[in-house]
Amino acid sequence: MALLCTLLPESKAQLAQKGASFMSLGYGFPSAMQFMGRVFKFGYTIEGEEDYQSSFSYKGFGPMHLRYEYMLGGRVGLGLSANAEFGNFKFVSSYTDVDDKLITSTTNLGVSSWNAMARCNIHFLKRSEKVDLYYGFSVGYSRTRIKLEETLEGADMDPEYQKEVDAMEDYLNDVFKLIPVAFEEVFGARFALAPGTGLYFEVGYSKALAQIGFSPNWAATGDTTAVAGNGSRHVCMKFVSQPA
Repeated sequence: MALLCTLLPESKAQLAQKGASFMSLGYGFPSAMQFMGRVFKFGYTIEGEEDYQSSFSYKGFGPMHLRYEYMLGGRVGLGLSANAEFGNFKFVSSYTDVDDKLITSTTNLGVSSWNAMARCNIHFLKRSEKVDLYYGFSVGYSRTRIKLEETLEGADMDPEYQKEVDAMEDYLNDVFKLIPVAFEEVFGARFALAPGTGLYFEVGYSKALAQIGFSPNWAATGDTTAVAGNGSRHVCMKFVSQPA
């Protein structure tokens, strides 16, 4: 019996290889709600009038993105994608009534929206160790909830008017329930910073026009070759002589 060992240089892992897994946690900007907030602020705010003034403000969080991807092989990866966004649109109007009494009307429109989708990524670079470029498409379920509230200062709320506000809230929620379908389509890039850690950046439609975040990854398992301390690996072959 003879044992032959040789020392070969260790090859680095590729980002997009069969069996690899990726997680992504990111934040998007600008979103559709953020854009609507800027439009309302520009068109609704009126100042300097003696008997009427109005203002608008928007506060929100998100969209936050969370994804998982598993490389099937070749250039295709499948996984899950979820995102969520929360915002509040506040409209304030101040005016004087016929009795010269100051009335302030405040309307709060709260929006919470989240999506859960199946995701498919097509990777363009097959043997890259530091950069991964891809096209991604997702489709799945969307849920949007509207909360509409209106208050008056300086006057009592008409019960009939409150019914109209409640009816409008129900109507808006019913509209979003008609087609509860979510989709996203993006082009993205993933950059390896260190083993198992990276950053990603995407542009396209996914509740926001762009997003950036962290992307940890796990290399494909199954490689049991021992790695030497100098970055090389030992490959051994055993020969057994049979008796004549």
